[in-house]
Amino acid sequence: MKILKLFTGLLVIFVTFGWKTNNPNCKNSTYILNQVQKKYDGNQHWDTSEIKVHIQEPRVNNPQRYTKLSLKNSDDYFEMERFREDGIVKRILTGNGESKIFLNGESELPKTIIEQYRLNVERSIGHKKFYKLMYGLPMSISDVLWKQLEPTQKAEYEGMEVYRVGMELKDEMISKHWTLIIEVETYNLLAIEFNHPEDPEKEEEIIKFESEFEINGMKIPRIRNWYIKGTNEYLGTDIIVEELK
Repeated sequence: MKILKLFTGLLVIFVTFGWKTNNPNCKNSTYILNQVQKKYDGNQHWDTSEIKVHIQEPRVNNPQRYTKLSLKNSDDYFEMERFREDGIVKRILTGNGESKIFLNGESELPKTIIEQYRLNVERSIGHKKFYKLMYGLPMSISDVLWKQLEPTQKAEYEGMEVYRVGMELKDEMISKHWTLIIEVETYNLLAIEFNHPEDPEKEEEIIKFESEFEINGMKIPRIRNWYIKGTNEYLGTDIIVEELK
């Protein structure tokens, strides 16, 4: 009888605390994503947070590009100023659907200029989706974003043991299939692969994260380096330079 009670007690302990084991099969993708989000936003500020940052965005063909970004998640407000060599484009989208677009401070623009710079609402909506998702990482990753999560795999990445969490998105953003690369020991988000299994001929990209930027009680990746995954060809970098007041 004592042996039976001992066995029963051990079984209860195993079932209750078994998820703490290092066995990767005991940690599913949802659990791992939750742990990553807790690391970056332990008090769950993201949904009500307001972010204003200056982002340097050098590209191979446009090394002087930078953006001033404003996101107010509680009101679904979006504003960005894109500084280019050929002008400044400002886009505003409010939570009630109002849209404003300016080029060098002017809102009344000829049709040829609107078409040349793609100064339309659809383009603004695309920018909003991109910046809200990418600069909310990893908090912006939820079941609102993804259609299906794949089973987590353990692998090695640049000398580190990592989890690879694959997902299929409901709506394509760069690609419809993402793989998050997460350090096992720290739950740091190290990189995201953008895959195209439906089109093997299409080049796949990877974004690699460096350091962290603290804002409003949260941490978000500060430096994002973009590469072609297969060749490691450099595409550009996004750097959060400072918080704007």
